[in-house]
Amino acid sequence: MAAPKPFTVVLILAVFACIALYVLGVGLGATDNSKQGRSSMSKQERAKLRERFFPPRAVKAEELQADCPLANGVLSVVQGRACRVSIAEGGARARTLEVVLVGAGAVALEFTPKGKPALPISVDRLTEPRKLDVMKEGAELVVTCRSPGAGSTPCQVKLQ
Repeated sequence: MAAPKPFTVVLILAVFACIALYVLGVGLGATDNSKQGRSSMSKQERAKLRERFFPPRAVKAEELQADCPLANGVLSVVQGRACRVSIAEGGARARTLEVVLVGAGAVALEFTPKGKPALPISVDRLTEPRKLDVMKEGAELVVTCRSPGAGSTPCQVKLQ
């Protein structure tokens, strides 16, 4: 009987090595519970990567409908009154609405996404700019002026 060529022997050994490593890897991976159900990245790291590679677009002014004066993205709310802003249904991607208090005054806001499942956001006193994520189904924003700014001017909130 003729001896096999060296190339054939090396090829057969390589195939056996690949099969052995696969079986060993699957066997050990199936019994390893250290990473089961957990991601290797934290929630903050995933959010940073999502914002970096897929930044959500800002809500356009045409997508906003308010029952109080809204001019150039600035909402004027009279003291003690609530202003309801409806954010229209949008494209397939998420959008961002930034709510910024202009001048003095105290403003409370309630944000309710229309898509399910969703949790509403409630802020009793807006002190710093707040970014709200709006999904494609749209949302409702209720802004209430708790106390006006200087004099009796209404509270002003910029929606960007």
